Amino acid sequence: MIIPTANTLRCLDPTLQSLASLADRPEDVVVVQNGLNEQARLADRVDYDRVAQQYDCLHLKIVYDEVPGLLSGRHRGVQESRGDLLVFIDDDITVSSDWLTELSSVFNDAEVVLATGPSLPAFEIEPPAWLPQCWRPTPCGGRQLAQLSLLELNTAAPVEIDTDLVWGLNYAIRRHTLLQHGGFHPDCVPKSLQHFQGDGETGLSRKIDAAGERAVYNPAALVFHHIGQERLTLDYFAQRAFYQGVCDSYTQIRDGEHPTLDSAADASAARRWLRHWRRILWPPEELDDLQARFALAYRRGFDFHRVCVQSSPTLLEWVRRQNYLDYAYPTLEPDFKAPPS
Repeated sequence: MIIPTANTLRCLDPTLQSLASLADRPEDVVVVQNGLNEQARLADRVDYDRVAQQYDCLHLKIVYDEVPGLLSGRHRGVQESRGDLLVFIDDDITVSSDWLTELSSVFNDAEVVLATGPSLPAFEIEPPAWLPQCWRPTPCGGRQLAQLSLLELNTAAPVEIDTDLVWGLNYAIRRHTLLQHGGFHPDCVPKSLQHFQGDGETGLSRKIDAAGERAVYNPAALVFHHIGQERLTLDYFAQRAFYQGVCDSYTQIRDGEHPTLDSAADASAARRWLRHWRRILWPPEELDDLQARFALAYRRGFDFHRVCVQSSPTLLEWVRRQNYLDYAYPTLEPDFKAPPS
């Protein structure tokens, strides 16, 4: 099991307590920290022995990596792990009592290479009145709220699903599959490195889908995602729209599109995002303003990424890299300046 985090060990207590309560525990748990400032790292040294002792039943391995971002957390975790089955989770989830048993049971079928389960919300505060309207139906029945990584399908038994419904907070994969397809793509980078952002686990899942390999959703492999109040704002949803614009630009360039601005494909992508928000039934008096706000944020993210890639051959090479198992960021041209995001 691999837990990437940019937080201190104390922040992981609810997640680790949840794992320690499992009857069927993981063989090893690798926690990979990065992105901590010096003050946070000093505070963590006090907690290191406590955490190692308190959760010794998890056979914890805690490592620090200097490279910030989710990509390094995931791939360093792969390097430090030993199992043939890798389970990636986020640092802000808790799990149901039989979660790991149910998740791993899916792999009794040798043809299954990827698995997940429901991710339901654990709200820190009462959610705003508009939030329930943000859920969208999934193609296989059920609903999703991708901005908060929430997923719930209408099935009482394991069912085969599209690979792009397997999200990083509850992501189980065979080791040989991950390595064969070159690992994850860049994700969740600091704001100052936003030009290195990619499409995360979606990029890996798309490769798995293109190879005709199978993904399964087990409704009994349930996790609860802690949703802090800072995510329950329109500002946060606008920020997610910006990131989605960056991710879509990255994906389209990897798919062979030339990184230009104002192309027909660019306009089409912005229109698709706008249609997404039109399907959300906002209060009528807010409808036009919110549509415009999220569409603008998306387009800003898309254009931000295109400007960055256009101005740097090295960054274009990064976007088109075959794999990111060596996850160190390249040194960009001396005159490269990312536009403000």
